[in-house]
Amino acid sequence: MGKLTNPSQLIKGIFLFLILASITVFLAKSDLNALKKELSSVGYRFIIILFTTFAAYFVGTLAWWICLGSAKKKVNLIELFAIRQIGETVGLFNPTSIIGGDLLKAQLITRYDIPLKEGLNSVAISRITAVLSQLTLFLIAMLWLVFSPLKNEIIRYAGPVIYIICLFLFLLMILILYWLMVAKSPSQTKASTATLFGKAKAHFQSLLWNVKDFYRHQNKVFWYSYLLFALHWIIGSLEFYYILKFLGVAVQPIHGLIVDMSVIVLKSIGAFIPGQLGIEEIANKLLLHMIGITGGSIWLSASLLRRGRQLTWVALGFIFYLCIKRKPVHVSI
Repeated sequence: MGKLTNPSQLIKGIFLFLILASITVFLAKSDLNALKKELSSVGYRFIIILFTTFAAYFVGTLAWWICLGSAKKKVNLIELFAIRQIGETVGLFNPTSIIGGDLLKAQLITRYDIPLKEGLNSVAISRITAVLSQLTLFLIAMLWLVFSPLKNEIIRYAGPVIYIICLFLFLLMILILYWLMVAKSPSQTKASTATLFGKAKAHFQSLLWNVKDFYRHQNKVFWYSYLLFALHWIIGSLEFYYILKFLGVAVQPIHGLIVDMSVIVLKSIGAFIPGQLGIEEIANKLLLHMIGITGGSIWLSASLLRRGRQLTWVALGFIFYLCIKRKPVHVSI
């Protein structure tokens, strides 16, 4: 008898099991009764929250789409939107976080006759522009806080840690820009591909080369993607703004940006935790208190409504996957 499974099928099976197990734990730990109560209090306005996140996700899809170069003619924005949501869902519910999600995006896009290599390059480039724009907005939000009337409140809650985090993220942004603009391109050495590590190293070096090559030859597209992702984050931050408004809190859009950018940074610490259970709730509470929103259970209500939005898009991600799975697979690399 032949082998029932090959290594790649086994890895995919384990990966799928981990995702399904993580989603099961996520649902089990979510207080669905409390969520239902909060949704009832918000009513039809929850649609506004979903529309806001849809708009943000669509702009994020456009930022990735332009990074595909000539291959973008092979896939329309609606199809790419579905692929992106599947990848983001997987990135949320697996221990490898965005790495697993981004790899899945590149694999799914091969169903549209786009080689895996081109898919990986576009995902890597768009991820860098997304991170750069996110760091920029976070630093702008922190500068606003430091020079705002909330400065004393910030120092009381975060102390010097806030400055250390800002400095670290600023240096990280500078390092990425230096690597793109100044540093020598990664050498394309003939790394040994006899081992799994050697193959991974060779693929990683090639990916780095392609990212720098894209930046050098398609500089305008790179920065267009950066601006679109900045818009993506700004629109996404309106979710927090609307949630707080619907809960009766007097806030400005800048407060939504501050809380959203800061929560994303804190959540990245626990990226390996499925759905960042507990991490997001703690981050919401800390950041809302830091900007002076300390009323009762506002942080809990906001967390529940965000989980409601999350569950909605997870369900849509599954539907998108079932639709895309029907397309034939192209194995070109």
